[in-house]
Amino acid sequence: MRIGMLMLHAGTPRDQEARAELAAVLPGAEVGEPDDTGVFEIAIDADDEEQALRRIWDAVAESGADDHIVFLEHPELPEHWRQFSGRPGGDSPS
Repeated sequence: MRIGMLMLHAGTPRDQEARAELAAVLPGAEVGEPDDTGVFEIAIDADDEEQALRRIWDAVAESGADDHIVFLEHPELPEHWRQFSGRPGGDSPS
């Protein structure tokens, strides 16, 4: 399964570090090189897309990369992960 990701700050050194930290918590996954816009893919073994998204979501949180790396929107899953996003102060979006 291949999942598209985006580095938020045009590949700054901190974004590159966050990408490496993300790769470190995804053993067995192939974390691709970003293009000039910061887009890259993660190839991961998963039973389905939902499982792949969940594993990568957990890895982004574990690595602390959430301020630097996000999922690209998937046409078949618009805003799929918005339900898991929190607001400052711990409030969940409604």
